[in-house]
Amino acid sequence: MPDYILYILLAITGLIAGFVNTLAGGGSFLTIPALIYFFNLPPQIANATNRFSVIFYAGTSSSIFLKHGLTDYRLMLRLLIPSIVGAVCGAGAAAILPPKSFQLIFGIAMILMALTFILKPKILLETRHRTKPTPIKELFVFYLIGFYGGFMQAGVGLLLLAGIAIFHAKDLVKSNAIKVTLAFFFGFVSVAIFAYYGQIDYVKGAVIAIGAIIGALIGAKLAIKKGARLIFFFVITIAIITGINLIYTTFTTS
Repeated sequence: MPDYILYILLAITGLIAGFVNTLAGGGSFLTIPALIYFFNLPPQIANATNRFSVIFYAGTSSSIFLKHGLTDYRLMLRLLIPSIVGAVCGAGAAAILPPKSFQLIFGIAMILMALTFILKPKILLETRHRTKPTPIKELFVFYLIGFYGGFMQAGVGLLLLAGIAIFHAKDLVKSNAIKVTLAFFFGFVSVAIFAYYGQIDYVKGAVIAIGAIIGALIGAKLAIKKGARLIFFFVITIAIITGINLIYTTFTTS
């Protein structure tokens, strides 16, 4: 197949991923395999290259949510610190370790999370404060989420939404605004570490980014227009798909 066709397909994949990531998460399960199968990139290079594109979709989404006054910056800044620390540790680990050791654990966790949301949808949809979060627990949870985001990225949006829902009862659209803004900032940390190790293919990352920006524009505007119910549907669907994918690849890849 001609290279230009592969690049077009890569951009289309980026568009779908940007849309899915803005509404829920898990778009990297499309873009990373595309980089591997279309261009034969090693998994670590595909992971790092995909991360380069993430900051573009996340920046686009966060700017739209900010424009509509939906981002709680005080909360976002509080969650950003442990997330960044975790992302530094996770990206450093990803630069030297294979992700397979984490896949099974997170795959099962994603499915359990989806089932929990199905049985108790108020966890995501309730907008009243339930209990005041314990600072230590909140720091620890968002450090772990940041670590996963730095290490693997795929599905981190789902974990961010879950973490925000557990500690802070917010409208799901507003939670999504915090999620993409966090992803934007700690994405820079991951990219810097992968760039240091020379693991980013900038041309292919830019092609994904072009598609992802378009997808993020569509996704953010749709999220604002359709509201929490649409995001809830995507979160449940993508969490199940992500969990199955992680478990499947654990046992089918060498």
